[in-house]
Amino acid sequence: MPTAPILAESTRKDRDPKADSPRGRYPRSFFPMNTPGHRSATWTAAEGRGAFGGFIGPRNLVELVQSSAPWLFDGTHPLARNLPDPRPGRLVDLGEHPLGWWTILLAADRLAATDRPTPEDIADYFALSCACHFASVATYVPTDVDAKIRRALWIDQTDPRELARMHAFALALAGWDVSGVSARIVQVEGLGPVSGHDGERLSVLCGALIGASNADDKDAAEAAARAIDAELAREARAFDLVRARHGEELRLLDLATVLTHNQGDVMQSLGTKEARCVPDAVRARFTDLARERFERYDGAFGSAARLYKELLSPEGHRHYPLREVKLLRASPALLLPIGPFLDAFGERLARHPAWSAAQRAEVVTGLLEGCRKVAGQEGYYRALCGFDAALPGGIAALEPHFATAARREWKADTTRKKLGVRRVSFESSYQKRARQVLQGG
Repeated sequence: MPTAPILAESTRKDRDPKADSPRGRYPRSFFPMNTPGHRSATWTAAEGRGAFGGFIGPRNLVELVQSSAPWLFDGTHPLARNLPDPRPGRLVDLGEHPLGWWTILLAADRLAATDRPTPEDIADYFALSCACHFASVATYVPTDVDAKIRRALWIDQTDPRELARMHAFALALAGWDVSGVSARIVQVEGLGPVSGHDGERLSVLCGALIGASNADDKDAAEAAARAIDAELAREARAFDLVRARHGEELRLLDLATVLTHNQGDVMQSLGTKEARCVPDAVRARFTDLARERFERYDGAFGSAARLYKELLSPEGHRHYPLREVKLLRASPALLLPIGPFLDAFGERLARHPAWSAAQRAEVVTGLLEGCRKVAGQEGYYRALCGFDAALPGGIAALEPHFATAARREWKADTTRKKLGVRRVSFESSYQKRARQVLQGG
């Protein structure tokens, strides 16, 4: 993925800000849900339930993304200036740019809700669903379209030409740059970024495999299988490369989280009844990577799963407590990294310039609530440690803004004990334990 050039371009100072903003180049219809006066004349009120052939309507789907990531729609994101100029065309044909997912989002009003979608509508809805999912999956409130992009829409597609378009779209996802919508990416030298987004892409590729197998298109099925194999092999190489380096244990643990998630995405796609059309031998290549036949991909997924089970599984929750803290949705700089090593994230929260003391207290309350509700997790405590260290006067300075429950949780013995652990001690303990697990200890 061409992350570096895009980020470099976003730092240029010699450009007209109005020209850089997507609002300066995209018509109002590309910003359907923003400030008054910027609503598209074609963007109507929210659709009814199941407005697209029984699925969530296109406008409702994009509004979910806008609620979770408003900075993708108001021109404030640092990468917004890198959006390509708008061009006519169907949604399924707009995804070839590294920010193709964003272009599709902003062109969503080209697809109308309908009770009886045509094959063309299904292909465009598939593209929109992928764009919405990739835009939001690493935010605090991701869209719930997994089953659509990994199974349902592939099975529903009846036109071979439109199925081929969906297939080409799925293969092109490898070129999407998601660095602007995720803080959960592990950069590995020579292999590029590795993240949970790759698991979402694997899900879509598994859908392509299911769709092609269902249509008895052997060439397309083989192309999908090759793409799945190439991505799994890349992730395994990344894990093995970092594993071989002393002092990289924390990055290895991040990769263990990613690989375990990603092989789970493959299982959720190919372990379903819809996948029975895929030949048994093909499914056997890619399923149960974390549990058996570790000769596949040099056992990297088995090793990753063992690390995850022993050290990280309490961090694998869906962060429901933070979904209620809408302040965290205000900026891409506030996106949540991979846990549990969240001290730097807590520091970033403490220093966020737009918040008042009362708002900082609201964010701390959300973290404290997460500590109370999610048994065994360490990440929220580490975020509180970082917050406490970075805020002048510490979190204690925010106590006047706490409600009774938050004040009680802040003063609880468990909280005080957890916050008493220094970052270097916490992280070094995980480094040591990771090596012990890998050595069979």
